[in-house]
Amino acid sequence: MLPDPKKLINDFAADLKMYVGISADTSRILYDLWEAPHSAKDLPACAGAVYVFSLSPRNDARAGRDRVLKVGKAGPNSNARFRYQHYKAGSAMSTLAGAIQNNRLLWGYIGFFDDSADVGEWIRQNTDRNNFYFQDDRLIGYFEVYAKACLSPVFEGSLSGKA
Repeated sequence: MLPDPKKLINDFAADLKMYVGISADTSRILYDLWEAPHSAKDLPACAGAVYVFSLSPRNDARAGRDRVLKVGKAGPNSNARFRYQHYKAGSAMSTLAGAIQNNRLLWGYIGFFDDSADVGEWIRQNTDRNNFYFQDDRLIGYFEVYAKACLSPVFEGSLSGKA
């Protein structure tokens, strides 16, 4: 889990104003935490989201507790992306499930050891998920880029093949 999601929001708003000239009302950026084991829920109506998957504090993988694995975004009309695609093997290589499956080299590092295991179930059992909700669509892309820069996720970018 992220140690201080409110600080990430406040730092983002300050930098957005200073360097881009856009004001963000931090009281309108809502967030929640789904602790492992978690079940995905629907994207709130009329909102988009940026989400952060991180190793659960219970996980003793070499990557370290709370290590961020993936940062992603879903627009207000992307409930499938928000709710289940990151947990479904084969849905897209840019999802967390696809990234894990296509990077065997990192399995030991993140604590995923069984190639016969259901990767979606492993994600639900071993990761926490912080979700940041936006009603202003302009902010979603900015916050995703900012969160990736600040949090340095293990799995970043689209994967084109097995590594």
